[in-house]
Amino acid sequence: MYFQDGASSLRLDVVNYELAADSDGQNWLVLRCTWVDEEGTIRKDSNSCLTTWELRELSAGLKVLRAGLKESYHSDFTESFFQVDAWPAGEGFQVDVSFVLPNTMDGDDTAELSCNMTAAELQALTDELDALSVKFPDRP
Repeated sequence: MYFQDGASSLRLDVVNYELAADSDGQNWLVLRCTWVDEEGTIRKDSNSCLTTWELRELSAGLKVLRAGLKESYHSDFTESFFQVDAWPAGEGFQVDVSFVLPNTMDGDDTAELSCNMTAAELQALTDELDALSVKFPDRP
């Protein structure tokens, strides 16, 4: 997942399940964040804050928004460490993303970005989320 606004960018990669398949919480995913702020400072961190079914819900919610069936999308994930809000804006969509960086030492513990995305960019994002859902399915 890649979001950009001018010189600032926020990249979130789903890298793996947090725990082994036979563990409690086996469907939590590890997200790796690379955040470049407006001054060009780069911060990287990881957080296990999204489940496999929330990944699918994120994709579905953004698809419904893109189709014009809802006026906005607001994530309601189990953990509030990762949030996404989106709504139509002009010809495209306004997307606000925040991600808590739990291991930073400089006091800047939340990566936040607000950006505009075209319908094609939002489509590419939902395609990526769908591919990730196939790569990381729910484990029984």
